Amino acid sequence: MDRRYFTSLIFRLALILLALMLSVRAIYALEGDVRTWCLAGLFGLSAAALQIRPMLVPSPGRPSAVLSPAPAFFLAALFLVPAGPLVAAIAFAVALSGLINGTRPHKVLLQLSVTILAFGACSYFLRLGPKNGDPLVPPPELVGMEVLVGAVVLIAQLVVRSIAIRIERGEEAPHWGAFQPHAVVEALYCLALAVPISVLARIHLALLAVVYVYVGFTWWFMERYRRHMRALQQEPAADDQRRWVA
Repeated sequence: MDRRYFTSLIFRLALILLALMLSVRAIYALEGDVRTWCLAGLFGLSAAALQIRPMLVPSPGRPSAVLSPAPAFFLAALFLVPAGPLVAAIAFAVALSGLINGTRPHKVLLQLSVTILAFGACSYFLRLGPKNGDPLVPPPELVGMEVLVGAVVLIAQLVVRSIAIRIERGEEAPHWGAFQPHAVVEALYCLALAVPISVLARIHLALLAVVYVYVGFTWWFMERYRRHMRALQQEPAADDQRRWVA
């Protein structure tokens, strides 16, 4: 038990150190203008709001699964802002949502480190930020390339989380680690949502209102559906209680 604890501690400290070094290097490059930093701030606020109030997907006979589209904004930001603003947006979103939700500090640090390493390292070393020759409307091959890069980033994030779970829990770790059904569904949803965010933001920032309306409507629908499913599950219990009283 002590060996597993120290191994997990060393692994987490290594992730924090690497994420800190990458963040300092990316921000020190001072890439991006005022518009880029404002866009990164908008994406950071959007991701923080979606992590504070995620979608709750009801599952019959099991607790509701938590689904947050927040990584979709980070995926879109890979190709819309340089690495420095992206890392700052990730740090702001994860720290703000963790503070408001009351998440334990070690969990916030792990999530922050994994997210910065997955997204920030990919953006910094592959130079995925905006370029002068980018078309206003991206062609299909460019969109396909962005989808493939986003899939690789999400898989890398789940792999690192799986390693952390394996080190922390040992033989009690779940099969396939972090690659659980709800996590895979969340990754696919974020990957699909990142495409319209990236395309619409390139055309005009005002078009992002379409994405916000869609996400808000989806959140509202899932909340109503969850309440409906809860009411259906409570009706048989109430009927049994009335029969017992009678």
